[in-house]
Amino acid sequence: MTLSLALPTAAVAGGAAGPLGPVSTAQVSNDTDVLFMEVATMSNLTEIQTSRLALQKSSNAEVRAFAQMMITMHTQAQAELNALAAQKGVRLADKPGADQRLLYNRLTTLSGAAFDAAYKNVQVNGHKMTLDLIVTYRSFGTDPQVLAYAAKTQPVVAAHLAEAQELP
Repeated sequence: MTLSLALPTAAVAGGAAGPLGPVSTAQVSNDTDVLFMEVATMSNLTEIQTSRLALQKSSNAEVRAFAQMMITMHTQAQAELNALAAQKGVRLADKPGADQRLLYNRLTTLSGAAFDAAYKNVQVNGHKMTLDLIVTYRSFGTDPQVLAYAAKTQPVVAAHLAEAQELP
């Protein structure tokens, strides 16, 4: 016996409504290009959210400057990704994933040097994961526009990783 879930094409393309409201297209799709856009979105949103927290909690000038750069650059990257997704009728997540929200919650409990160290760790690990995602996606993605976004983003993410590793 096979269980299948049939969703109208419009529901898949634009996101379906779940019990708690609209869901992202990735939650109802196994399309590699859609999944890449979703994970990249969660990465961007996490960078923005944790960096806003760093501006509030850190007194280290280097950490604050890095955080401001992350907010600016990831906001721009997400705007590009949102426009690309909209062209394709894809609904992206509007908040980081549960694991990223847990990291954020942990950061809210820290202060001083402990916060700075944990923020650096989140930035280094997040950028490593995103860089691995981009490299992997570029090896088997199929959408030329999404692949172009990944190719454009890869050196920026690599630079962010190097800069995060240099944080105090």
